[in-house]
Amino acid sequence: MKNMIIMLMISTVFVFGAHEKRGQKYYLQRCSSCHGTGKMWGNVATKSEWKQFFTKKTEELKSFHDKNPKVVEYINSKAFNKEKSRIWRFLQEFASDSDSIPSCNN
Repeated sequence: MKNMIIMLMISTVFVFGAHEKRGQKYYLQRCSSCHGTGKMWGNVATKSEWKQFFTKKTEELKSFHDKNPKVVEYINSKAFNKEKSRIWRFLQEFASDSDSIPSCNN
């Protein structure tokens, strides 16, 4: 039973890591040209502030990008709807109130 619990804990860590990696990939493809690295950009908001940006029909996220119609179009797209939870998890990993500290070499 103990081994089963340990295996479950290890697999959970890998699943969360996979979500963050995919979120990083989406962020780098879609957001980094304006916002830079996610590890630094994630630090501009708290975990709850990132949650607010990526929920509530993303109205705050749209208003933040209102001067860039291509970004608003992406936020309204099926692709964003599919990718947003992973981008959100990636940004929360480096939120200002998280325990993660960006490294200089990433």
